[in-house]
Amino acid sequence: MPATGTTIDVVVATRDRPKYVDRLLGDLEAQTVAPASVSLVDDSSSAVDWASRHPALPLTIDRPERRLLITAAKNRGAAKGTAEFLAFIDDDNSVPPTLLEALVGDLRRDPKRGAVMPGVLYHRRPGVVWVYATPFGASRWTFEYVGRNRPRNPAIEGRILPTDALPNLSIVRRAAYRDVGGFEERLPVNSSADFCQRLKRTGWDVVADSGVLTRHDVDPPGVPGYWSEHTVTDPQRARREVADWFLFQRRWNAERSAFGARASFHALEFVLPQLLGLTVRPESRRLALLAAMVQGYRDGLGSRLPPLA
Repeated sequence: MPATGTTIDVVVATRDRPKYVDRLLGDLEAQTVAPASVSLVDDSSSAVDWASRHPALPLTIDRPERRLLITAAKNRGAAKGTAEFLAFIDDDNSVPPTLLEALVGDLRRDPKRGAVMPGVLYHRRPGVVWVYATPFGASRWTFEYVGRNRPRNPAIEGRILPTDALPNLSIVRRAAYRDVGGFEERLPVNSSADFCQRLKRTGWDVVADSGVLTRHDVDPPGVPGYWSEHTVTDPQRARREVADWFLFQRRWNAERSAFGARASFHALEFVLPQLLGLTVRPESRRLALLAAMVQGYRDGLGSRLPPLA
């Protein structure tokens, strides 16, 4: 039986992925520390009665009238609760029963910690690491994906590691979330790195705990174009991912000389793999996605986020 009296609200954003949602809600029912609330922000094309399928959860289902991309959905879900901690969990996670308890413990042990992420394994190949942590690389244009696509490494696991983004799953102290005003909705898809940097700028520490592991149900290495699974059928998301990258860099690297040329060069590190993914995945909407990525480049390079005070 899960323990009661927890102080954590869980937020899950989803769209047309009922298989993943069903599994994740089952995992949340099995947590050793029960969530105070679970807010499911679901803009799927058809409704599922999740409350009757998972009656043990304190579940609130929010069905927006229009599509919400992930950043707005996170903020919308976070507004539903009042608990001391917030868990933001992507719907394609499979989480162990002790995950919430362990990550809340990390934050309780250090009052300066504003957020923590777990290490992440591939669900279908759990001996392979999706990522342990995502600190900036030396240039600060890109991230170092610690352990990515390599076998599990006992020398890295069980440690508190620095991170500069919070992909996939994170636990955030609500006070820290409030201090920075939540996720930046002008970055509709990829806002976790900006959120992480604003937390640090406000005085909070952000870490990864590689001793706590979740499993991410995405295509593992070996599947053609596995790295582009999320975008090859979704031009709207593809456009925003490209634009978000440039907007993030403009906020945090704008002082660098020849920003446009340098940003365009470094963007090739993720744009070229995405273009390759369009060619090898049979379900890819190639022409629509190519047009969306070009528009995303124009959107991102021609716009900017307001500077931080």
